[in-house]
Amino acid sequence: MMALAFIFALGCSGQPQAPVLRNEPVYENDTEGFRFLTPDGWRQHAKVNVPRGKLEKERLLVQYVRLSGEKGASLDVSMADLPATTDLEHYLAGPSGGVKNWRVKSPVESVPLGGVPAERFTFTGRMSKEDAIKEVVACRRGERVYFFTAYFAVGDTKAQQQVRRAVASTLWKN
Repeated sequence: MMALAFIFALGCSGQPQAPVLRNEPVYENDTEGFRFLTPDGWRQHAKVNVPRGKLEKERLLVQYVRLSGEKGASLDVSMADLPATTDLEHYLAGPSGGVKNWRVKSPVESVPLGGVPAERFTFTGRMSKEDAIKEVVACRRGERVYFFTAYFAVGDTKAQQQVRRAVASTLWKN
């Protein structure tokens, strides 16, 4: 049901690299300066060390998947360098998770993310012939925007609660 990232170790070429996957209770990214509690019972499916510097496109940092329950669910944490003029709702409604265009489900909500202002966007779409929710918390730090993107089945309140708890636990180092 979830679009899965394929991560390759590409040596020291300035390309993203895939470190060892670990199912630890806390995800910590020293380079980007944040950490959060991982969702209970979810497994780390992908993790990338993104080189420093300006990003040409959005890059995945880590992905967690829930394998238990009736439906699959995932949490992708990514980042992109986007101008302040970027319409994030329009950007996030574009293709992702196997869906060409997501539809806005509810108005944007302001939410704190480790003491930093952030916004929650909620969309609906059809993934693998199932109605799905895409919920994104976006946090801008300068030109860099961090995206905490969850995909789960409509009505899967347990996945939504687990993701919201994990995202709310985010702490920034600086």
